[in-house]
Amino acid sequence: MNKAAALKGFFVTGTDTGVGKTALAASLALLMIESGIRTAPVKPVQAGVSAGQPGDLEHCLKLCGLQPSPAELRLMNPYRFPLPASPHLAAEQAGARISLSRIVTACQKLCKNYQALVVEGAGGLLVPLTRRTTTLELARRLGLPLIIVARAGLGTLNHTLLTLRAAREAGLEVAAVALNHPEPESGGRTAKVIEKDNREVLAALGKVEVWEALPYIEGAGVRVEATRRLA
Repeated sequence: MNKAAALKGFFVTGTDTGVGKTALAASLALLMIESGIRTAPVKPVQAGVSAGQPGDLEHCLKLCGLQPSPAELRLMNPYRFPLPASPHLAAEQAGARISLSRIVTACQKLCKNYQALVVEGAGGLLVPLTRRTTTLELARRLGLPLIIVARAGLGTLNHTLLTLRAAREAGLEVAAVALNHPEPESGGRTAKVIEKDNREVLAALGKVEVWEALPYIEGAGVRVEATRRLA
């Protein structure tokens, strides 16, 4: 598949659902905006969100202080389905089919008014968008460097290294791994030792830049304070 021409920004993916992709994507978009880069958050597919109901994209836009027009909002979120399921199933249950070309075209149109995009994928790279295509194919079409969001604690090594391998075998550029705390931190000193080692092992075996674990913030939906730590 051909890459989309001249897109700039990042594609945020994760090792799993619920690892904090939206928090990271929103923080990254805000950082870029505060740095003077006109940045558009993009959530190609939102599942579990009914029409008119705020979802991940709306939380991101609120944090970034953006008020896009209805036309721009449709480009930022081409697909929205009420069923909280994998995108392919959520689309099928709504009588729809996700088109990668439609998403790519939407991103290209946004780039006429924005300098960069922060695109948040659904789940991980191998989550199906249709019965034949996955998020990985979308990432390849967009051609943006990946930021892989992963849990900071125990169990993250295998998931993250597998995601790195899948990305690189598909020819995708990985900009960084962002370790995250999607739930309140616990475990005391032992957890800290594990997290420190996870970061070192991922950097060594994964041959990738690993960002320091972002803190959990109760009820925030996004980690505003963490934004400054990405600089």
